[in-house]
Amino acid sequence: MSEGKKGIPIWVWLALAAPIALVAFGKLAAPRHPAVDAAPPHSATPTSQTPASALLSGNAVDLSTVMGRARKLADGWQREAALLGIEATLVDGKIQTQDGATAKLTFGPSPFDTRQTRSGLFVVVYDKSGITGAPAPGAVGKTLPEPMCAPERVLSRLTDVGEGPITLRYGFDEAGRPLWMANSQSHPQVLRLFDAQDCSVHGLVGPRNKR
Repeated sequence: MSEGKKGIPIWVWLALAAPIALVAFGKLAAPRHPAVDAAPPHSATPTSQTPASALLSGNAVDLSTVMGRARKLADGWQREAALLGIEATLVDGKIQTQDGATAKLTFGPSPFDTRQTRSGLFVVVYDKSGITGAPAPGAVGKTLPEPMCAPERVLSRLTDVGEGPITLRYGFDEAGRPLWMANSQSHPQVLRLFDAQDCSVHGLVGPRNKR
């Protein structure tokens, strides 16, 4: 048997070369997929999202959406503006502006930002004309903590209020507790109370005009 280089038998060289040859042949023979090869790196399917400006142009929207935009407007007036109150009329979970429903959020001067002083109030209103925010005169009340309980969770618990618009308000009760307060057009004298942080029920009170 003939020998290869440096005294190594030729069959050893052939055994070593065979796997390399098979791998190279497999790469050449493997089918190619033009659509995959042509795709640019990091390509992704674009997602369709409606801009907030379009959502808040006077359409029927949920209160959480209005609250998010109102906070940005208030922070433009003064950074970390103090939340003083929220009130909205809702049907089927939304502010039905086409029926005259509105939402109003009131802010006051920030207790934290001392670089840019403000006085009076900053009021954000959402109605069929869209969302607007502007300074307004008025007495500044006690600052409310930002509610951790979304208003939609409160509305989902109002299963026995009957049909018709719901008035949802965020403020302090007589005991100084920050609460969501809800009453319906069909039962206007009954006020339902919900904790603003964990959505727990605080019971019923009424009539509302005593508050």
